[in-house]
Amino acid sequence: MLNHPPYNADDLKDPPLPGPEFIELLHRQRAERYPEPPPFYQLLYDGSLTKDDLQLWAKNHYYYLDHGLQFSTAALYVKNNDEVSRTHELRKLVKIEGRDIVNDLVGWTTPAYEELWMRFCEGLGLEREEVMAWRNFTRSYFAVSTLSLCTRWWEWSWLDGIAGLFASDLLAKDTMDKAGDVLRTQYGIAAEHLEFFDRFAQDAEEDLDWEESTLVEWAFTTERQLTAARAFRYRLDIDYQYVQPVHAAITTGELPVQVPVSLYEEEPPSL
Repeated sequence: MLNHPPYNADDLKDPPLPGPEFIELLHRQRAERYPEPPPFYQLLYDGSLTKDDLQLWAKNHYYYLDHGLQFSTAALYVKNNDEVSRTHELRKLVKIEGRDIVNDLVGWTTPAYEELWMRFCEGLGLEREEVMAWRNFTRSYFAVSTLSLCTRWWEWSWLDGIAGLFASDLLAKDTMDKAGDVLRTQYGIAAEHLEFFDRFAQDAEEDLDWEESTLVEWAFTTERQLTAARAFRYRLDIDYQYVQPVHAAITTGELPVQVPVSLYEEEPPSL
């Protein structure tokens, strides 16, 4: 997946698309690759999940918010030397880590995504210790590992990473807002435990404008458009793969393989 040869003369012979047409291409590729939301969310929207199913999803998704999202966004921020988009990435990191960390500057009080998600877990009857002790399904764990590898090292440039953010935020806007509504109306989860969904979807929608404008401005060569489009597709693959084992567990009745405890005992790599 990650070992690509460089683009050759035939790959680069066509001129780049105008910026707005490139964005339209990304939307078409998403529609062709993933015309439907991840299968787990389709089950969620149908109202067919049990409390145990919801708890399984909640426990497995915590790692994505606690590590994957924060690490990958921070890695892109470190790479980026474009002041405008770098400033937006810093703001995105503040949203992820908790708006309350800048309370003394702007008065924001919203905590980190991982804390909001933990409150959702509590609304499902889970103890915090139970969520923290959960061992992720291997497919989910290595989806995050792949995302970390792409964003930290040579695979993605900072611009490719923004294409990945664009893909992930499009998916988040389309899935999480609806998920929050369904959890409230069909599953009876109290609104006080669902703040994550509104906040996450709103933040994603807010970021789409600057992500799109950055791609329009900087993906102005054929090669940049090719690599950014590939990163866009990969990020969709990663986000879909993360929830795939939860769907498999629910539909087959068997838990997929989980990672050993020793993996969580290792120190995360520094940026």
